Amino acid sequence: MQASLPIPSSSAWLPKPSALHIYLGHLLISLICWMVVVILESFQVFMEDAAKGEVLPPSHYLIWASFNWFAWALLTPLIFDLARRYPFTMSNWAGRIVFPHALACGACVSIQAVLRGIAGWIYTLSHEMFASPVALAAEYIEKRGVSAVIAYIAIVAVAAFTYLRDQVRQRELRQAQLESRLASAELEMLRMQIHPHFLFNTLQAAITLVQDDPRAAEHVLLRLSELLRISLDQMGTNEVPLARELEFLDLYVGIQRQRFGDRLSVEIHADPSTLDYQVPSLLLQPLVENAILHGIGKHKGEDLIEVFAHLENGGVQLEVWNGNSVVDEASEELLMHGVGLRNTKARLEQLYGPGASLIIRPLARRGAAVLIFIPAHRSRQAAPQPAAETAR
Repeated sequence: MQASLPIPSSSAWLPKPSALHIYLGHLLISLICWMVVVILESFQVFMEDAAKGEVLPPSHYLIWASFNWFAWALLTPLIFDLARRYPFTMSNWAGRIVFPHALACGACVSIQAVLRGIAGWIYTLSHEMFASPVALAAEYIEKRGVSAVIAYIAIVAVAAFTYLRDQVRQRELRQAQLESRLASAELEMLRMQIHPHFLFNTLQAAITLVQDDPRAAEHVLLRLSELLRISLDQMGTNEVPLARELEFLDLYVGIQRQRFGDRLSVEIHADPSTLDYQVPSLLLQPLVENAILHGIGKHKGEDLIEVFAHLENGGVQLEVWNGNSVVDEASEELLMHGVGLRNTKARLEQLYGPGASLIIRPLARRGAAVLIFIPAHRSRQAAPQPAAETAR
């Protein structure tokens, strides 16, 4: 199995925003929210004065409401960041109430009261009135102290909710990455199981020809070397275009033709529109190998194996037919427990989930067929040249 280094996501290459950028981003949202509070409070006081018949200019109400809350607009991003830095948990919630939040809440209320007193004092002086800044600060704590504490709690609650949401998303992302790595490892294991199995069977075919037909054995070994080259090229990928898979299958069929001669014919009927669809690498070879094993490998007559590829139900349907195979419950059980079909079925499940299927069924008169359905998965690269229509 090949080891691979983790590839960082595209966001990992982006520069992280500075604390100032984060603060300014949160400040914009804070100003909008607190502006709504200012408008609502100024409207409420205006209506109360209107009921008493003591209406002042509208700007007066907006200015005093701003004095009551404008410091909170500046403090909210800091409170938000503080709440995320010191989140509540089941084990530390009591301590978090005291530190930092009780202290921070008292500090924020005090800052707002002091700034309200100073701003109110300056405003009254500009209008030839006088109000003590201490009295204005005390008035704020008396009338709006509880509302200020509730505002602080609300900000902390929103921050706690966003922190919890982010934690859940991170856990889901880590779980998805773990499952992806596990699936990739299982796919790699399945693919590596197929290679020695295929190599062993092909070498067995060459050994049987060494004494009887050395030239045929040499031809088999040459094709085998080409197959191994293609296998090595595809070692790092789980899928290849169907045209590439048919090219690999054509080389394998050539090896089997050296073994069985004119008794074996393999015909490929592939719809041109399917050739650039992605399929698992080494998908068809074990199916054709099983067809040979349970067909011409068990009788002395001729055998025809046909491979079909066509579009169906928004995906690709692949079929391997053998008119001389016989499928009953015993043979089907044997097939599904063999390395080829068992691994093929497992790889389909890993790559495509329940959307893919592998079915063995008898043909109308005699023989058997293996049907594979793969959901549409078109390659983004240009497909290789199509394999020959007929390999004989």
